[in-house]
Amino acid sequence: MSLGRETANGPKTQAKLDLARAWAGAYLGRETANGPKTQVVRRFRRVSGHATPFFPYGLLPLLGLALLTLIAWTSFAPHNIEDEVRSAADRAVADSGADWASVDVSGQWVKVTGAPPTPAAGERVLDAVRTSRSPTWLGPARPATRVTGDFSARGVRTEPAGASAPGTVSDAANDEPEFLFRLTGGKLTLNGRVPDIATRNALVAAAIKSLPGWIETVESNLEVIGVPPPEGFQETMMRGVETLTLCDAGTASFTSRLFNFRCELPERDAERVRKLASATLPYGSVGEVEILAKEIVESCEGELARLLEASRIEFDPGSDRIAASKAALLDLTARAASDCPGTLRVEGHTDNTGSTELNLSLSRRRAEAVRAALIQRGVAPARIVAAGYGPSRPIGNNAVDEGRAQNRRIEIRIVGTDE
Repeated sequence: MSLGRETANGPKTQAKLDLARAWAGAYLGRETANGPKTQVVRRFRRVSGHATPFFPYGLLPLLGLALLTLIAWTSFAPHNIEDEVRSAADRAVADSGADWASVDVSGQWVKVTGAPPTPAAGERVLDAVRTSRSPTWLGPARPATRVTGDFSARGVRTEPAGASAPGTVSDAANDEPEFLFRLTGGKLTLNGRVPDIATRNALVAAAIKSLPGWIETVESNLEVIGVPPPEGFQETMMRGVETLTLCDAGTASFTSRLFNFRCELPERDAERVRKLASATLPYGSVGEVEILAKEIVESCEGELARLLEASRIEFDPGSDRIAASKAALLDLTARAASDCPGTLRVEGHTDNTGSTELNLSLSRRRAEAVRAALIQRGVAPARIVAAGYGPSRPIGNNAVDEGRAQNRRIEIRIVGTDE
């Protein structure tokens, strides 16, 4: 039987087909015999009387970051920074050879205490601490923001009879006048403790009057201590200024009634200035007089440089142990160093391979090893100090092997009078 053909059940079959077409039309959205299909869409909204209030959950990461920053700032950072400052200050004191000095660190403030042999020695240590550097992720930086000195005199004295009760001992630093005059970079700086205002004014006036044309300014930091001027003290101060202004750079100091003088100038004037500085003083006595003739300094440094360039002082890899084959070179270096004037500084340098902190430590230890070797060969310990500069002063290109080899070196220089 074929579909659609009328049978005994024909009308019934046709009705079923019409119903099927109607459902299909409704499903497909077509019009059927019963008209268009209408769909009803019901939407529901649930309303609760206990709705959760709004909270900015996106701020939680920011709050966490702020909390971590607060913890780091209040606990970790102060200790870490203070340790860096202390390490840099201790290293600067050690490199200066100042066994008498100790450091007290609070945050980024440093106080150097002790009894320096001369005011100039104290100033050199303060300068070394001020210019000391520590490695950071941005490169070497100065960790100390403020450096001060609290230096005491090297001894005490008993007051004369009638000045105080018998046996009373007072600190000489309280009422003994002293001074430190420094000449560097065309500037004369007057530091010290003077008896009274008249002495201070007379000294400043004399300093300004006696200045050669190339000295541009005079800076006075003289403190008046309010005691009777000792007889001859003003003349001793004048001697210090007048002699110092004959130099290109240097220091004149007077402490514990001892006059010390360091001067750098051309060789033609060296003997004349030496005689003036060494002459008998009206108050106090003459201590160390060190004259550095520029030509002799250049000659000595040049001779040492030629020795160390011709045959380098070599070390075991990553070590501060000097290679045994360099004993003869050390003998020649010690002989040349002994003939040089002034104080010598052994300087250690590295390439930039590895961390800056490790290179600074290695360069310092190698410089100290060379210093010890030269002392064993007769160089006076007081005349030689050690310093490590790591990769901060390259002379070659660190991008190539040859340049890195040039940067791994030891140099020996004469400490300038303005250092």
